[in-house]
Amino acid sequence: MNSPKAISLEPRNSGLLIEHDVIPAQVVRDEPGVSIRDYLDLLWEGRRTLGLAAGTFAGTALLYLLLAPPTYKADALLRIDKNKALLTAPLRSENNKAPAEAENPRAAREAEILRSRSVLGKVVQSLNLSVEAEPVHFPLLGELLARRHDARDGVAGAWWGFGRWAWGGEKLKIGEFVVPDRYYGKEFTLTVLEGQRYELSDPDGETLLEGQLGQAGKAELKNQEPLSIRIDELKARPGERFVLSRQSQLTTIDNLKKAFSVKEASKDTDILNVELKGRDPQQLAQSVNDIANTYVQATVNWESAEAGQKLAFLENQLPVIKDRLEKSEAALSAFREKHGAVDISTEAEVLLKQSAEMETIGIQLKQKFEAQNQYLEGAHPEMIATKAQIARVEKKLADINRRIKDLPHTQQNMVSLSRDVQVNTELYTQLLNSAQEQKVAAAGSIGNSRIVDYAVVPEKPSWPKPFIVLPLAVLLGLTTGAASLFMRNSLRRHENYPALLEYKVGLPLFAAIPHSKTQRRLARSEGGPDSRTAVLATRDGDDISVESLRSLRTTLETTLASHESKVIMISSPAPGMGKSFVTSNLASLLASIKKRVLVIDADLRNGRLNEAYGTERGPGLSELMAGEAALGDVIVTLPHAGVDFIPRGRNITSPAEQLALGDLEHWLDEMKAFYNHILIDSPPILGATDAAIIGKQADATFLVVKEGRYTAQELEVSHRRFRQAGIKVQGFIMNDMKEGSSSYPYYGYAYPKTT
Repeated sequence: MNSPKAISLEPRNSGLLIEHDVIPAQVVRDEPGVSIRDYLDLLWEGRRTLGLAAGTFAGTALLYLLLAPPTYKADALLRIDKNKALLTAPLRSENNKAPAEAENPRAAREAEILRSRSVLGKVVQSLNLSVEAEPVHFPLLGELLARRHDARDGVAGAWWGFGRWAWGGEKLKIGEFVVPDRYYGKEFTLTVLEGQRYELSDPDGETLLEGQLGQAGKAELKNQEPLSIRIDELKARPGERFVLSRQSQLTTIDNLKKAFSVKEASKDTDILNVELKGRDPQQLAQSVNDIANTYVQATVNWESAEAGQKLAFLENQLPVIKDRLEKSEAALSAFREKHGAVDISTEAEVLLKQSAEMETIGIQLKQKFEAQNQYLEGAHPEMIATKAQIARVEKKLADINRRIKDLPHTQQNMVSLSRDVQVNTELYTQLLNSAQEQKVAAAGSIGNSRIVDYAVVPEKPSWPKPFIVLPLAVLLGLTTGAASLFMRNSLRRHENYPALLEYKVGLPLFAAIPHSKTQRRLARSEGGPDSRTAVLATRDGDDISVESLRSLRTTLETTLASHESKVIMISSPAPGMGKSFVTSNLASLLASIKKRVLVIDADLRNGRLNEAYGTERGPGLSELMAGEAALGDVIVTLPHAGVDFIPRGRNITSPAEQLALGDLEHWLDEMKAFYNHILIDSPPILGATDAAIIGKQADATFLVVKEGRYTAQELEVSHRRFRQAGIKVQGFIMNDMKEGSSSYPYYGYAYPKTT
């Protein structure tokens, strides 16, 4: 990349030569890096924005805390008995666990049962949760006031005479409210009347019926569709209204599921936490307890039914096995009567014993498979395992039978008949014992779960929580404020880099004046008894801002001395840029090197330079231009600042015309004979044409801009305004650069103050 070429900028009147590097386009794209200090400085500058955003969000959060309906939470604890067989897997052996069981899915399985429609549906029906009734509160504040009323004090009186609204303490218990399906979700209005009576209106506002507390009321809707209602309890003032609606069973269950949660209290503890959220504390506790009781009773019923099914199976098998036993005993008895005593060899006795054992095991496995087939599908792992066991037993039994066939014929028959008797006797005995056990189990079923803790009525709402909502709101406000600051800075960031601004506007930067904390304190004292200290250079000569102005003074002395450029105009695009600060302090610094300096406040509209110097506003420039005062009458000598000063004078109606007609050029030529430098503090160029009139008489013109208070477009338009008036702007001065700003990276290199 070639180095930037230098170009010369010549002022109109002086032949001033200023070397300035032009930034190529490819360099402009590489913006200076942004450090953490830049972001911190940006946040500090925008602290009012951050405070406003945080305050706005905090106020919104407070309003939310006041108006949002509270949400309560009720919970209960259930214990699952992991030693009992799972409801969905009866007759499961410990040696043949399904793969899912190895991962202990009991809690998840029971949680799904708790959320099932079979459990929640019974709760919805028993508590009549499909019917909703809400009192009609006064808009906005009514519900807030009703919540603050203690229901134990009875029904609250009407506020401000609005008796049609509910103000707290009302209670409505509906025993029955049946409407056609197409009216599910529609709102009916119940109005309280005198004498424990009420009036019910349909969604269109038409009266349907007048009913009495505790008595069933019936009416017909459109198309002769029936409606019935019964109010069991009513506490409200006559005239108050309630909104009634009924949801379908399925919709109510789905809504209950959304507010209902089940989770294991701790991993592998088999303790379930059942939790329900809602707005009615009493109903919440009642609903949770009803869910828990319904679930526990369901497990008892399921276990009892399971035991009953097992008992029925055993009772069906007992007659079959008994008949088989009797037949085998009769066959053995007949064989002995026919053949008498038969000598059985040792081998035959062993085969008899093995055959009886295998036969018994095989029959038991087949019975188990038949029982499993009532609960499980054929592809279930346990049924597959049972089939494999049966196959292995049958293989061993076939091998034993082949060995029995090698025995003598008489011994074969004896072994076969004896085996049948032993097997049938053992099976019959086991079935009798199992049947007795199942009778006991069916009579004393207690289920596989217990209620550890019942739900209690919650005393405090679980949401909203002020200590969570407020900090989050403030944090969100700060985040939003910071994001807006960063976004705004990102959109305008390039305008804060002097190098890029020089290239875009076509003006060189003469000085970058850092922010001065001392100047801020001095500005607060303007107009006070010590107001003359508002000129920073006379109060704190070691301030870093003053040091930057000294650099500007050196540059001006070097470039202007050989060209007799005495009249210097300081202007700005808009008010508040700090042109008066630059003018007054630069003048004092020039005076400190034995220069005769005159400062003119030429802002005839809003000039306040006299306040910084602690002098009166007039007579001044306006009187001089009007011919009402001589030059000697308007010049004020300021020993403390080392300069002479012409204030702006009295207010006039047409400043631009006064400057144009007041022979300013003549007076400036006369002043040049007495002063080395004449500094003119002119009005902003974008606000009036005064600066263009004054600039024609100046030898050098500079624009002052304040970091963060200008746009590149403003500076560009200001430059164009002067150029159209035939005035050459020598450059611009960037004022109030913030500490740590990447726009002014040398801020921290000031010498420490000495004492």
